[in-house]
Amino acid sequence: MRLHPRLLYLIAFYLAGCAVTPPTERAAHADNIARASGLQPLLIETTTFDIHTRLRAAPDASLLVIYIEGDGFAWRTRSAPSTDPTPLEPVALSLAAADDAPSVAWLARPCQFTGGESARNCTRAWWTDARYGEPVISALVASIDTLKQKAGATTLALVGYSGGGAVAALIAARRDDIAWLKTVAAPLDTEAFTAHHKVTPLHGLNPADFAAALDRLPQIHYVGSDDAIVPPDINQAIISKLDEEGCATLRIMPGIGHSGDDWSEAWRTHADEIPACQPQNDQPKSP
Repeated sequence: MRLHPRLLYLIAFYLAGCAVTPPTERAAHADNIARASGLQPLLIETTTFDIHTRLRAAPDASLLVIYIEGDGFAWRTRSAPSTDPTPLEPVALSLAAADDAPSVAWLARPCQFTGGESARNCTRAWWTDARYGEPVISALVASIDTLKQKAGATTLALVGYSGGGAVAALIAARRDDIAWLKTVAAPLDTEAFTAHHKVTPLHGLNPADFAAALDRLPQIHYVGSDDAIVPPDINQAIISKLDEEGCATLRIMPGIGHSGDDWSEAWRTHADEIPACQPQNDQPKSP
């Protein structure tokens, strides 16, 4: 079964407001954001998709911080997917631009900023119900390999916004070079996400199924107290599993919703926050 279109339309509408700009204008907007922070464009050709990326690398930095974009403009009406998932507002790119780490990169998702349905191997499934499928994750893993090599990095850190956070968790679960993971407004349990919204399940991988591979990785998951798309309770169960080793923190941000405007301001305080594991016996006891 397909994912019920109403939810994805509501998410797209929530993020977009009422204005739907053409892909060329969305790309120009993203270019302005990236250029102001020195993030240079790089198109990476994987075996399946062409992935649009940005990179600002310092020659002596061993750590590369990689931001992964959200799901983008998936639906144009309640029943019709968009023909191009390029985000109307590239939130993860804005967060990357605000990060003053020496080496920073940003990854668009497949078919974003590359032409939508006219791009290589792009069909609507890859930005709707199969957006966390194995071909998507494999292409992004390959792109990260390229970015790591281009930056001359030895270790990586991942930051994902919204659906990009789910992708970041899936990628972190299969790599051994990740120093830490942060997600922003991300559905870490896609089954709980679709159950909460009473829609049919997604086709693809669920980060919650890989909790064991993530439980020793330092990580912080930021969610807004006012987020109607990814409310905090969606992630509670997986965070409990991840926190068994004292490495995962769920940070509920008061007064923040799902939109980029909310997170862009908050990120000024949290961009340089580095996750660290705290052994359970060192954590404060609950009263």
